[in-house]
Amino acid sequence: MTGGIDLAALRAGLAFLFPAADPMSAKVSELAGDASTRRYYRVRISPGASLPSVVVMRYPDDASPEEELPFLNVHRYLTAAGVPVPAVYLSDPKENLLFLEDAGDTMLEDAVRAHGARACLPLYEQCVEILVRIQSEGTRALDGKAIPARLAFDVAKYTGEIDFFFRHAVREYGGIPLSDREERAIGDLFHPFLEQLSAFPRVLAHRDYHSRNVMVLGSAKTPGHRNLRILDFQDARMGNVFYDLASLLRDSYVPLPEDAVSDLRYAWRHAATAELRGAAGDPGAFAWRFDLAALQRNVKAIGTFGNQAHNCGKRIYLRFIPPTVAHLRGNFERNPPMRALAGRLLPILTALGEKAAAESPS
Repeated sequence: MTGGIDLAALRAGLAFLFPAADPMSAKVSELAGDASTRRYYRVRISPGASLPSVVVMRYPDDASPEEELPFLNVHRYLTAAGVPVPAVYLSDPKENLLFLEDAGDTMLEDAVRAHGARACLPLYEQCVEILVRIQSEGTRALDGKAIPARLAFDVAKYTGEIDFFFRHAVREYGGIPLSDREERAIGDLFHPFLEQLSAFPRVLAHRDYHSRNVMVLGSAKTPGHRNLRILDFQDARMGNVFYDLASLLRDSYVPLPEDAVSDLRYAWRHAATAELRGAAGDPGAFAWRFDLAALQRNVKAIGTFGNQAHNCGKRIYLRFIPPTVAHLRGNFERNPPMRALAGRLLPILTALGEKAAAESPS
């Protein structure tokens, strides 16, 4: 084993895919992972192969080889919908390996940091167009074997994610003492908003649609958006049309200018099918419903960052808590109906943001 991957199994897969190349001379390097338990490796293949490199995903041992992997299940429907996802070259369920198209190293986040948000707005417009395809064609592609069709963002799921925030960010990372009564009071203020979100019509939702899960192969738009690749879609489920849009535009990793957020929301409405516009409801309430989705999504994100820092030792995620708190503060300021919740939650968020800013690795 090298870095968690069985080299013999890896070489067997390479020999099957590239019989003209020497699998023993392939060079393997582990890639920086995300917040999941999956591990990724870039394999540079020797001369004679039809491709210069592939990415190999090593997924956890608790995945059952008898059941279809969620990644492959969702991949099938996204591919049928014309969504630009990395090609799957080979699946080895016995060894928990997937051999995938190498989508390079440039995330949308990297492109923004290199060129600025405004220069990357055409890429964001493409992401919005792809999102519309996920929500429209992706939803239509689902059938009785689709895992996402059996999962949903309902009140229970939303509430579980808020509880996740309190457990991992507030209590474990923040060390903020909250009585059960105080936490219930905040939960009671959240609940009507979660009920509203759950009541909207549901479409296929990527579940983690942000700048770190979009790879940029080239800045120029290509047919089928093949200059982009969408990653990390295995947790897709049914949700409202605002969830992924809020994830992209109120991103913890790349804060966008407010006028750009407004323009990209308009771009979604312009690109959306009549069915999707119907699911979004009253155009006059679009900004409010978008902010509702962003409220829940951003609170959950802080829970994830707290968990990664406190329980997984990945303190690099602390740097993303302050900008997420800033998103939430702006949300509260724009929306008077959130004032009561803000009165109880904002002091906690402020304390978490200040602690994370002080402890974030430089």
